[in-house]
Amino acid sequence: MNTIDLVFRTGPVAGDPERVEEMVKATGFFREDETAVAVELVREKLEKGRGSGYEFIFAGEDGETVAYCCYGLIPCTLHSYDLYRIVTHPANMKQGIGSILPGKTEDAVRQVGGRGIYLETSSKEQYHPTRLFYERNGYCMKARFDDFYAPGDDKLVYVKCQKKETVLRSLLFPVQVYFI
Repeated sequence: MNTIDLVFRTGPVAGDPERVEEMVKATGFFREDETAVAVELVREKLEKGRGSGYEFIFAGEDGETVAYCCYGLIPCTLHSYDLYRIVTHPANMKQGIGSILPGKTEDAVRQVGGRGIYLETSSKEQYHPTRLFYERNGYCMKARFDDFYAPGDDKLVYVKCQKKETVLRSLLFPVQVYFI
């Protein structure tokens, strides 16, 4: 697949809950309860629209969704967003599709005045490629919560901030935050 042939859309359509379930299961990374949550978020967006609090970007080719991301404004914040999930169907991995979605999400967040994007992942070895993916896309780990998901499975929180004073701040204050 050539990433130039991808079509992006932000609104879910009727078949998306089933396709999201199929993609999430196919990765082999998510438990049954996590898969159910992924599907529920799409359904909630279909039912409530913007009132759901969830936003999506779907990537497709030839009418079939091959990847998606879900993000949303963190409740009780003014400009901080959670990037809940990025999923690419395994048949479409290693083609650069997943790497396009964070940038599209960052652009969408920036357009509505968002400044920070946060995401979480597991410390399990299975998620090592996921962590490397986030780091390659300019996210850095800012917090670790021991045994959060299960004994020996820590929650790792990554962040990418969007600020106007990017260059000046990064030169004056050597913080471990990547700015966009």
